[in-house]
Amino acid sequence: MTTPRILSTAALLRLAALAAAASVATHTAAQAQAITAPGSTGAPTASDGGKAVLIPPRAVDEASDPVNRKVAADTVDGLVVTVTIDGPSVTLDSASAARVPRRLARSDRAAGENFVRATAFSGGQAVSTTVVPDVVLNASEGEGLVRLTRRQIALVLSADRPIDTVT
Repeated sequence: MTTPRILSTAALLRLAALAAAASVATHTAAQAQAITAPGSTGAPTASDGGKAVLIPPRAVDEASDPVNRKVAADTVDGLVVTVTIDGPSVTLDSASAARVPRRLARSDRAAGENFVRATAFSGGQAVSTTVVPDVVLNASEGEGLVRLTRRQIALVLSADRPIDTVT
């Protein structure tokens, strides 16, 4: 069973533009001209003296909004940590609290031979563990496979309580 994917805003805008273009393309040139001509019997335009009215925002109940339900089901509170690995040293580049996808914030993913494992702790107790691939080999044009000594890796950890240490 596959889960439905939510389209990004950019994809929805492209889809709406395509639908509008298809709608206009189905009209004859005369019909299209009549629809867009000033003074037509359609909805008033700004040049015909019409005006835009902003509708006040209204709250949407979380339980009845399908997008909120989908996001809540597919994401968890978490921490996105970016580190730089340079030989034997590891340096923290950034750490940001975020809603993170459940599928990325787990430790049972297949990560291949080379991987990085991170564990988050709260008060000495392990809260979350994640495993991500460590890309130590790079295909370099003209040189073949090159072993990288310095690389940057992003880790996603779920956090159901405050995290004080990541190892």
